[in-house]
Amino acid sequence: AVVSTQSTGKCEELETELFYLMNRMTWMINKVCYDPENEVSFDLTYAQNRYSRRLRLELPKVNAMITALEKNPPGDLLCGANPCYADFLAYACLYDLRQFVPRCFAGINNKPVTMFFRAMESLPELKEWFEGEGAEGEYIRPPKPSVTIRIGYFA
Repeated sequence: AVVSTQSTGKCEELETELFYLMNRMTWMINKVCYDPENEVSFDLTYAQNRYSRRLRLELPKVNAMITALEKNPPGDLLCGANPCYADFLAYACLYDLRQFVPRCFAGINNKPVTMFFRAMESLPELKEWFEGEGAEGEYIRPPKPSVTIRIGYFA
Protein backbone atom coordinates (compact mmCIF):
# COMPACT_ATOMS: atom_id res chain seq x y z
CA ALA A 1 0.00 0.00 0.00
CA VAL A 2 1.13 3.56 -0.66
CA VAL A 3 1.61 5.35 2.65
CA SER A 4 1.58 9.16 2.93
CA THR A 5 4.53 10.96 4.50
CA GLN A 6 2.37 11.97 7.47
CA SER A 7 1.22 8.38 7.97
CA THR A 8 4.80 7.14 7.64
CA GLY A 9 5.83 9.42 10.50
CA LYS A 10 2.96 8.20 12.65
CA CYS A 11 3.75 4.57 11.77
CA GLU A 12 7.33 5.18 12.86
CA GLU A 13 6.11 6.62 16.18
CA LEU A 14 4.00 3.50 16.70
CA GLU A 15 6.94 1.31 15.71
CA THR A 16 9.14 3.08 18.27
CA GLU A 17 6.55 2.63 21.03
CA LEU A 18 6.07 -1.06 20.21
CA PHE A 19 9.80 -1.66 20.05
CA TYR A 20 10.13 -0.03 23.48
CA LEU A 21 7.39 -2.28 24.91
CA MET A 22 8.90 -5.43 23.40
CA ASN A 23 12.36 -4.46 24.63
CA ARG A 24 11.07 -3.78 28.14
CA MET A 25 9.29 -7.15 28.18
CA THR A 26 12.42 -8.99 27.05
CA TRP A 27 14.65 -7.08 29.47
CA MET A 28 12.28 -7.66 32.38
CA ILE A 29 12.03 -11.40 31.67
CA ASN A 30 15.77 -11.93 31.12
CA LYS A 31 17.25 -9.54 33.69
CA VAL A 32 14.65 -9.20 36.44
CA CYS A 33 12.64 -12.42 36.53
CA TYR A 34 15.30 -14.97 35.61
CA ASP A 35 17.63 -16.07 38.40
CA PRO A 36 20.16 -18.72 37.35
CA GLU A 37 21.21 -19.21 41.01
CA ASN A 38 17.69 -20.20 42.05
CA GLU A 39 16.33 -23.70 41.44
CA VAL A 40 13.08 -22.21 40.22
CA SER A 41 14.65 -19.99 37.62
CA PHE A 42 11.58 -18.22 36.26
CA ASP A 43 8.36 -17.14 37.92
CA LEU A 44 5.85 -16.60 35.11
CA THR A 45 3.17 -15.12 37.36
CA TYR A 46 5.58 -12.59 38.84
CA ALA A 47 6.80 -11.67 35.34
CA GLN A 48 3.27 -11.23 34.02
CA ASN A 49 2.15 -9.18 37.02
CA ARG A 50 5.18 -6.93 36.92
CA TYR A 51 5.02 -6.37 33.17
CA SER A 52 1.25 -5.85 33.10
CA ARG A 53 1.73 -2.77 35.31
CA ARG A 54 3.95 -1.26 32.59
CA LEU A 55 1.73 -2.33 29.71
CA ARG A 56 -1.44 -0.95 31.32
CA LEU A 57 0.23 2.47 31.32
CA GLU A 58 1.50 2.23 27.74
CA LEU A 59 -1.34 0.43 25.94
CA PRO A 60 -3.64 3.49 25.93
CA LYS A 61 -0.90 5.30 23.96
CA VAL A 62 -0.83 2.48 21.40
CA ASN A 63 -4.64 2.61 21.08
CA ALA A 64 -4.49 6.39 20.61
CA MET A 65 -1.74 6.06 17.98
CA ILE A 66 -3.75 3.50 16.03
CA THR A 67 -6.82 5.74 16.18
CA ALA A 68 -4.85 8.84 15.14
CA LEU A 69 -3.40 7.32 11.98
CA GLU A 70 -4.82 8.90 8.82
CA LYS A 71 -6.64 6.17 6.95
CA ASN A 72 -7.56 6.64 3.33
CA PRO A 73 -9.70 4.75 2.55
CA PRO A 74 -10.98 4.22 6.09
CA GLY A 75 -10.34 0.81 7.61
CA ASP A 76 -9.11 -0.96 10.71
CA LEU A 77 -5.60 -1.47 9.38
CA LEU A 78 -3.05 1.19 10.21
CA CYS A 79 -3.10 3.11 6.92
CA GLY A 80 -6.35 2.11 5.27
CA ALA A 81 -7.84 -0.90 3.57
CA ASN A 82 -4.54 -2.38 2.35
CA PRO A 83 -1.81 -3.59 4.71
CA CYS A 84 1.56 -1.84 4.83
CA TYR A 85 4.84 -2.78 6.54
CA ALA A 86 3.67 -1.25 9.83
CA ASP A 87 0.63 -3.53 9.97
CA PHE A 88 2.78 -6.65 9.97
CA LEU A 89 5.27 -5.22 12.45
CA ALA A 90 2.51 -4.03 14.79
CA TYR A 91 0.69 -7.35 14.55
CA ALA A 92 3.81 -9.34 15.45
CA CYS A 93 4.64 -7.12 18.44
CA LEU A 94 1.08 -6.86 19.75
CA TYR A 95 0.60 -10.61 19.29
CA ASP A 96 3.63 -11.33 21.49
CA LEU A 97 2.43 -8.86 24.13
CA ARG A 98 -1.10 -10.31 24.06
CA GLN A 99 0.27 -13.85 24.45
CA PHE A 100 2.34 -12.81 27.47
CA VAL A 101 -0.26 -10.68 29.31
CA PRO A 102 -3.67 -11.29 27.69
CA ARG A 103 -5.58 -9.62 30.53
CA CYS A 104 -4.15 -6.24 29.50
CA PHE A 105 -5.90 -6.53 26.13
CA ALA A 106 -9.37 -7.26 27.50
CA GLY A 107 -12.05 -4.59 27.66
CA ILE A 108 -13.61 -1.83 25.63
CA ASN A 109 -10.64 0.52 26.18
CA ASN A 110 -8.64 -1.58 23.74
CA LYS A 111 -11.13 -1.42 20.88
CA PRO A 112 -8.63 0.01 18.32
CA VAL A 113 -6.17 -2.82 19.00
CA THR A 114 -8.95 -5.42 18.97
CA MET A 115 -10.30 -4.13 15.65
CA PHE A 116 -6.76 -4.09 14.25
CA PHE A 117 -6.28 -7.77 15.22
CA ARG A 118 -9.59 -8.67 13.55
CA ALA A 119 -8.70 -6.77 10.39
CA MET A 120 -5.30 -8.47 10.09
CA GLU A 121 -6.67 -11.92 10.83
CA SER A 122 -9.46 -11.55 8.27
CA LEU A 123 -7.28 -10.43 5.34
CA PRO A 124 -8.15 -12.86 2.52
CA GLU A 125 -4.46 -13.30 1.72
CA LEU A 126 -3.67 -14.33 5.31
CA LYS A 127 -6.93 -15.88 6.54
CA GLU A 128 -5.94 -19.39 5.40
CA TRP A 129 -2.57 -19.07 7.11
CA PHE A 130 -4.12 -17.83 10.37
CA GLU A 131 -6.53 -20.77 10.37
CA GLY A 132 -3.70 -23.25 9.66
CA GLU A 133 -0.14 -22.63 10.86
CA GLY A 134 -1.10 -19.43 12.66
CA ALA A 135 -3.62 -21.28 14.83
CA GLU A 136 -0.84 -23.61 15.97
CA GLY A 137 1.13 -20.80 17.60
CA GLU A 138 3.28 -19.79 14.66
CA TYR A 139 3.08 -16.09 13.88
CA ILE A 140 4.42 -13.46 11.56
CA ARG A 141 7.90 -12.32 12.44
CA PRO A 142 8.74 -9.06 10.72
CA PRO A 143 12.16 -8.16 9.39
CA LYS A 144 14.48 -6.24 11.72
CA PRO A 145 12.58 -3.08 12.67
CA SER A 146 14.04 0.11 11.24
CA VAL A 147 13.75 1.67 14.70
CA THR A 148 16.78 -0.36 15.81
CA ILE A 149 18.81 1.43 13.17
CA ARG A 150 17.43 4.89 14.04
CA ILE A 151 17.79 4.84 17.82
CA GLY A 152 19.91 1.80 18.54
CA TYR A 153 19.36 -0.90 21.10
CA PHE A 154 18.28 0.24 24.52
CA ALA A 155 17.84 -2.04 27.51
